[in-house]
Formats: sequence, structure tokens, C-alpha cells
Amino acid sequence: MKKQLLRLFILIVASCGLIVWSFNLIYSASDQAYGYALDAEELLQQGQLGFRDLAPESIAFAPELKAQLAEGKVIALRQADDRLYFYTLIGDKLREMGPVSPRPGDSPINLLIPLLYASLALTILLLIGRVFRDLSLLQRQAIDFGRQPKRMHSHISKRSAIYPLAQGFETMTRQIVDFIQLHRDLSRTMSHEIRTPLARMRFVLELTKGQLPANYAARLSEDIDQIEALSQSYLTFARVEHHSGSQGLWVDADDWLRTLAENFSIYGEQLQLLTHCDCRASDGKVWLIPLGMELAGQNLIANALRYAQKQIRISLVADASHWTLMIEDDGQGFGEGKADLKKAFRRGDSENSAGFGLGLYIVRKIAIWHQGKLRVEDSTELGGAAISLRWRRPVL
Repeated sequence: MKKQLLRLFILIVASCGLIVWSFNLIYSASDQAYGYALDAEELLQQGQLGFRDLAPESIAFAPELKAQLAEGKVIALRQADDRLYFYTLIGDKLREMGPVSPRPGDSPINLLIPLLYASLALTILLLIGRVFRDLSLLQRQAIDFGRQPKRMHSHISKRSAIYPLAQGFETMTRQIVDFIQLHRDLSRTMSHEIRTPLARMRFVLELTKGQLPANYAARLSEDIDQIEALSQSYLTFARVEHHSGSQGLWVDADDWLRTLAENFSIYGEQLQLLTHCDCRASDGKVWLIPLGMELAGQNLIANALRYAQKQIRISLVADASHWTLMIEDDGQGFGEGKADLKKAFRRGDSENSAGFGLGLYIVRKIAIWHQGKLRVEDSTELGGAAISLRWRRPVL
């Protein structure tokens, strides 16, 4: 960066020197164009050019001008029409020479001044424009990387002032992509390597159930179930955390909501599962990423099943610019610190809180995919929790 700073400093100094030199040329040219090479005193003494003799009292001079005339000096006066007259005392007479015409206003030198300013503005624009062009390119690449992490090549010249910044950005993208790939490989390894020993443990547990006390066998079975649930939650978390970006689709809102609710129809005998769909504002359609939104809906309904007493309400509503998917229950609702539940590995404080604190975090990430927001609040109708996912319509 020091080299770029030194280069920019030298460039600015050279530009300032060019500006000073250019103004000197203009000043010299203007002197040559506008200057009057005449000796007014000698011309008045000799009576050359146009002159006339006047009575000294015919012109009311200021006292300081009268003093200069008395000393034999030549004074100049400019009239209202911008014409110049010269005066001096010769004996007892006041001699006047003039008028001298004003400077011409259409001299070619007048055209040079705006041309110089325009060239200076163009030079500054060229100097700054390259920097802003490179910054704009780097900004677009950073936005693309945020949408889909991949190795980036800035294609910025080594002579650019922001070349070190571009190199640092490229290095950062490579490190992040490598870390994401390592995380994905770890997730795949866990999914394959953990399931095999768990299956063997279940098989051995079934064989030895008759030889173990019932409470020991039940505890071992619960531990195996917990490890499997943790493994599945982590795999879902990793898939959402490093999502590569799927394309959204327009689907029928009623059909999508009905399919989502049917996945939990087996709980119909224990709880009343209500659905409400009002997407008339979007012609009965909804734009979403199918896999992501289905995963979000299932997580929210699974959370509601854990706390609900008798009723769960699933609603999908469209307005002029957004859709809102809301899951409500008639449970005990949220206590303090409900905003923290959207963070990873955060669980509620109630006795029924289970899982590993990834459910709402996953839903929040899916909301970000849809450029939406997740809200955690209390239900005004059912009295329990109300979790809503609100996302806006895509710009077509």
C-alpha cells in the first residue's frame, strides 16, 4: 500500500505543477493580449494622438488627485462606459487624452480558460475513475460471494491503488471456501461413521435385553436415540448453514399448505390441527424455495407439537408485497429471552424444552434465503407461542 500511496502523491504533485505552469501561460498570454505598450506621460507632453486642453476647474477631481496633478503626475480615470482617459497639467491648462477603448471581450484567450478547466476536470476524473471502477468491481464480487461462496478472482491490475485489498479479498475467499468444504466433509463423515456403530449397539441391546435390568436397557435405548437425534440435527444444521442457494418457485398456496399439514396428520387424534390460507393478494400463488420452506414449516410445527395442549393453527397469508407463514399453539408461550432462541444451540427454559437448540436457528437461516425475517412472539388468539416467517415477493 505504501507504493500506491507514493505513486498517488507523486501524481498529485505533478498535476499541481502542471496546473501552476498552465496558469502562468494563461497569465502571460493575457498580458500580451490586453496590455497597452504606450507611455501616456510622453504622449501627453508631445500632444500626440487625440487630446484636448481643458480648464483645470472643468473636472471636479478628488483632493488626492489634485495633489498628484500639481506634482506633474499623469492620472487615469475610467468613465461609466468603461473608457479610459489620461490627464496631466501643462502650464495652466489641463490636458486630456482619450478615450482608450476597453479590452475586447471576444479574444481567443477567453476560450482557452474554460478549455483549461475542462481538461483539469477530465484529468481528475480519469485519476479517480479507475479507483472507483476497481472498487465497484470488488463490491459486486463481494455481494456475489455472500450469495454463493466460491473462489473469487478479482482481475484487478497490479498497478491499481486497491490491488493489495483485492489480493486480501481473494485470499479470504479461498480460506472460507476451504473451511466450508471441510465442514461439509465432516458432516458427511459423521452421517456415515456414526450410524454404523449405533446400529451395532442397537443390535447388541436387543440381544441382551433379557439379561439386563429393565431400567438399564431403557436408559441405553434413550442414549442411542439421543445420539441419533443429535447427529440428524447437526446434519440439518450443516446443510442449512452452508446452503449453496436453490432457485425459488411459484407454487399453489393452498396445495402447499395442505401438503405441509398432512405430514402431521397422525397427530390428529391428540391435537386439533387448523389451517388457514389467504393468498388472494398474490392470485393464490406463493414464491418459495420448496426444500427450505418445507424444512422450516416442519421445524415450526414440530416445536408447536412439543408445547401445545389441544390446538395448533397454521396460517399462510399474502399482502401486497409479502407472505407470512405463522405457526401458533395454545401452550404456555415464551418467557423472557425469547429473542435468543433464534441463535444456534439456544434452548428454552421450560421443562418441556428438548432438542439441541437448532430448530429456530435453522428456520431463521431459511428466512434469510428468502430475504425475510423470523419473529418470535406470543399468540393473541390461542395464548401460546406464535412464530412467524415473513418474506417479500421477488423483484421480477
